[in-house]
Amino acid sequence: MTPPPVPLRRVRCAAVGVVTGALAVFAHTGADGRLPDAGLVFSLVALLTWATTGFARHELTPARLLALVGGGQLAMHFVLSLAESRHEHADPSRMVVSHVVATALTIAVLAVAERTVLTVARAVAAVLPRRPAVLPASAPLVVATPAHGPAATVSPDVLSWRGPPAEQV
Repeated sequence: MTPPPVPLRRVRCAAVGVVTGALAVFAHTGADGRLPDAGLVFSLVALLTWATTGFARHELTPARLLALVGGGQLAMHFVLSLAESRHEHADPSRMVVSHVVATALTIAVLAVAERTVLTVARAVAAVLPRRPAVLPASAPLVVATPAHGPAATVSPDVLSWRGPPAEQV
């Protein structure tokens, strides 16, 4: 499979990072966690987006998405827990279930989106004109070149000794 063009890769990476970060925050706050600082969330989403760029050259299969999203959920939960002054859960299983459900939903949505985007990109690429293939050379290439005439002679009378003054008076 040929990799998609660079702008499409960047959009896919941004989508994975933003969706993973947003669902991690929603899962964390929905399971009795505190709403984190916006700057922290944006920094973590940017970090997740950057981490996804290593996978952008390949199709994001559900297994790759599980590694990205699951790792992103763990990292986001860990950093969000560190950001809280006191991190205690009345029911830790609720937090775990919340993050697992968010991971499963994210993988399902992104797998369908990935398949759809790549299918559309391939369909559009199939319709667009392609560059003509370079044909192999079967005979030497003949190129017309102008005939070289005799070089013009330089007359010694034209040469002068003129230059900048030797010294200023």
